[in-house]
Amino acid sequence: MIFSKNYYVGETVRNKRRVIRRLSRNRPYKNIYCICLGNSPKHLMYIMESREMFKPIYSHNEYKVIGIANGKYEAYEVTRLIIESVYKEYGDPVKIKEFFALE
Repeated sequence: MIFSKNYYVGETVRNKRRVIRRLSRNRPYKNIYCICLGNSPKHLMYIMESREMFKPIYSHNEYKVIGIANGKYEAYEVTRLIIESVYKEYGDPVKIKEFFALE
């Protein structure tokens, strides 16, 4: 798991340094959702619960975390903010990978 330098954080996430430290040590955090870029050309982003990310079935995938949210609803809101930012920058919301590749 790789964290983007300019990741988005939901408003209700408390103690984001602690959350990131736990996730980077491959320890899930209760009710924390991660918005990730994957290697698949079919999908722009993935919204995954942190407990799900560390299951053995996903261990072969390399994810770049671009957003962290507390709860599923807030994960959708953070995803919307990311898409709006990309749209303002490029005029095309599909260029998410290019937006975060500049780091």
